[in-house]
Amino acid sequence: MAPIHANTHPRAPRNLTTARQRRWSVGVSAAVLLTAALISGCASQPPASLPQAENAQRQEETELLNMELAAAASRQGSDTFAASSEYRIGPGDVLEIAVFQVDELNLTERVNGRGTIIVPLLGELQVANKTAAEIEQLLAARLGDKYLHDPQVSVFVTEYHSQKITVMGAVKQPAVHVVQRPRSVLEMLSMSGGLNEKAGYRMYIQTMSKNPETGNIEPQRLVVDLKQVLEMDNTGPLLTMILHGGDSIYVPKAGVVFVEGAVRRPGAYPMQGVIDVLKAIAMAGGTNWDAKEGSIQVLRPDAKDNQVMEIDLKEVRDNKIPDLTLADGDIVVVRTDAFKKGVYTVWRGITGIISFGYYRPL
Repeated sequence: MAPIHANTHPRAPRNLTTARQRRWSVGVSAAVLLTAALISGCASQPPASLPQAENAQRQEETELLNMELAAAASRQGSDTFAASSEYRIGPGDVLEIAVFQVDELNLTERVNGRGTIIVPLLGELQVANKTAAEIEQLLAARLGDKYLHDPQVSVFVTEYHSQKITVMGAVKQPAVHVVQRPRSVLEMLSMSGGLNEKAGYRMYIQTMSKNPETGNIEPQRLVVDLKQVLEMDNTGPLLTMILHGGDSIYVPKAGVVFVEGAVRRPGAYPMQGVIDVLKAIAMAGGTNWDAKEGSIQVLRPDAKDNQVMEIDLKEVRDNKIPDLTLADGDIVVVRTDAFKKGVYTVWRGITGIISFGYYRPL
């Protein structure tokens, strides 16, 4: 018998290959037709215009709010800050000092990192946190003691570098602004281009204030509701609040809740799905050891009469009572014993400002 070679039946592999190619071609054609049908079906559906309409409406509201903020800032005028418009000297500023008829004492000096300058005859002088007028008096007194009779001294600030106010978050032009005088909150928002379309209508302000309990100058955190403030007259506290070098403004995006008081990381937190009080406090790192968990307060500024709700966190953990679902812009306040003594103002709805007192970072 003759041996069977591989090419004895040459047609069999070719027919098998052709069959496979046909099946593959049919499969690809079906997939193409199915994809085309899906695309056609999607294209025939009406576009999701609701989110676009909501975004357009929010953008319009934000622009109207920016116009109101700019108008309120322009109404303030320069006289608003006349009582506190003196610039405080700091490191990096450049001073030009002139002593009448004593050219040898005329000089231009940059304030060093220690807040001092070197003056002929007098040596190193501390000038940080003083005004130009106060430095003039200091120099005149020192020169008059030993060297000159009734010296006439003038001091000018030729370069401003030390006084900076930070505006960050959902504003059009976030920046660190070098200011030559104290500025209002509204001025700083205007200098940053106003709110952008993602901004919420509340913001954080951190400023340095005197702690009535200790007498020390310490940072104070405020949450400000812009809409409430603009509904009031020009005597509202935001319209007269003055910011100095080192102060800051932070505008969170919409869709956040605020957690303040006796928690590890106070701040604004994004709403990721449904969020309740327990989850919000967990996002803030949990409560401190001195927290008053039996009476957690939730402030809802958008509600009528600035609704204040209270919840017992211990009973929530024990499943004795349901947790409270939070809404956009809600403020969760965890109090401590120190707040009960008057350092902390829980709510000042009539002013549009919520003060969270004096905090000490961990």
